[in-house]
Amino acid sequence: MPLDDTTFPALPTSSVSPRITSTTHMQHDLRVPMRDGVDLSLDLIRPDVPGSYPVILLRTPYDKTRARSPFLQELARRGYIIALNDLRGRFNSDGEFTPYIYDTDDGYDVIEWIAAQEWCDGNVGMAGGSCVARTQWLAAAADPPHLKAIVPVVSPPDAYLNEPITHGCFLLPVSEWMLWMGRRSWQITDADPVYTYMRPYFNTLPLANIAKAAGIQSRWWDEWMQHPNLDSYWKRGSYMHDWKRMSVSALNISGWWDMNFPGAHLNFSGMREHARSDQLRLGQKLIIGPWPHRVNRTRTLNGLDFGEQAIINLEEYQLRFYDRWLKGVENGIEHELPVHVFVLGANEWWSEPDWPLPDAENVQFYFHSQGRANSLLGDGGLSTEPPGDEPADSYQYDPLDPNGMLWRIDDGPVDDRLPSTRSDMLCYTSEVLREPLTIVGPVSVTLYAASSARDTDWHVRLCDVHPDGSARFLCHGMLRARLRESFEQPQLLTPGQVYEFTFGADACGVRFLPGHRIRVEVTSSWFPEYDRNTNSGADNNFLDAQVVVTTNHIFHERGKASHITLPVVRR
Repeated sequence: MPLDDTTFPALPTSSVSPRITSTTHMQHDLRVPMRDGVDLSLDLIRPDVPGSYPVILLRTPYDKTRARSPFLQELARRGYIIALNDLRGRFNSDGEFTPYIYDTDDGYDVIEWIAAQEWCDGNVGMAGGSCVARTQWLAAAADPPHLKAIVPVVSPPDAYLNEPITHGCFLLPVSEWMLWMGRRSWQITDADPVYTYMRPYFNTLPLANIAKAAGIQSRWWDEWMQHPNLDSYWKRGSYMHDWKRMSVSALNISGWWDMNFPGAHLNFSGMREHARSDQLRLGQKLIIGPWPHRVNRTRTLNGLDFGEQAIINLEEYQLRFYDRWLKGVENGIEHELPVHVFVLGANEWWSEPDWPLPDAENVQFYFHSQGRANSLLGDGGLSTEPPGDEPADSYQYDPLDPNGMLWRIDDGPVDDRLPSTRSDMLCYTSEVLREPLTIVGPVSVTLYAASSARDTDWHVRLCDVHPDGSARFLCHGMLRARLRESFEQPQLLTPGQVYEFTFGADACGVRFLPGHRIRVEVTSSWFPEYDRNTNSGADNNFLDAQVVVTTNHIFHERGKASHITLPVVRR
């Protein structure tokens, strides 16, 4: 939105940097030397007024010439220099591209090179979304002395917590990203038949052969397939363990249905917890809207209208944030409430003192049935009453006939009834609510479960069931069973033995309205969003084509009370 449009009702507003010019100019292909001798390419958008200015840097694999957004042009008119940098091995930068691995050292070197130039006043910030947001955190992990503020939008967390692997399960659409990134420049379009028909290759087993089946050569895809567990390879491209050494203010922005959503709230909480000073703690901000990966674009998703407040003046708030931390403007933003979340159902913004919300109460909602919770037509129930003596629910999971759907997390509040008609999904649904129930915060799942196989997957989704019967997707969690104790040290199952599996299911903010019901769905696949567990117990599922059909059991009885934990807010 333009900076002069109606401002975000939940956020205090104040004056922002005025325009110092109506025109800007470009500088192209400045060569920035890295510590290993590789040169990276940098373009500048500069105000048409001589002087030194704070610089806002974007480091992108997607072609820096495509990154000249109207908002960045406006920042330049208001007294910032915008630096656009092709990542190593991409477009006009030298070297070889490998996701994540070089971004910490390269980010540090680019930032400090910029700070040493006469046109920079010594203050550097960063901007950008998705992969470009991750480059901000990876640079911050090196703690460059001149990096003062970052605005990561829809940032992924560490590589093993979301993308490309979530708790052991591989996010298959990353293979489409692999297709783009396998070439130095954009030699592919949405109409390219290889891209259009990439998804049929998802059926390929083993998973590692997808690239070969599609006719793609990717060195780093082959490397990824050799590392199914969290090991030193993935840790090289991670940053969350370095929160304690970062000295940067961060404005985290995401949406409830962002496919990279965990990054925003995990980074906010982690930086607040590990901040080395009160000022650094005050510099952390979090905004979560009713949005998918492309934030702040629409008030309507899948037929649900979240009202006119769903679209906000995000640009003005970002400008205030940069003004405070890059220009030293005393606009008071650090003393305002740091957390702003949109509560679905209520369709209103809440401004909060922290995340998770201090007054949220974790409440267990227990699974119930008489052993026939299969599909939405079964007898599965959900309530806060612990179960007594109840029979377990069972279903068969066949990796060659996985429970799946054609929609993605990023599609938003999709009606999830179709996959719920299958017998390989268990559905636990509450009674119709007589009073509203609001939950805001992280969600977790505890399953007491057994499998006839040595390994399997658990996928759990939370839905809001509307009076018309539609089951609107809210959030989800998953776990590869062998990683129940540690992502680093897998432990296969003993067939038939009951284990406790506890894992996160992201977070959500929703008011379940009277007449609605709460539903929890449990199954063992979400294909083709995630890869299938072959259930064989092979050392590396990514290299395994041996399929085992398994029978999985979910227990809900005294001492084995499977449940979902929801952060209930009573106001």
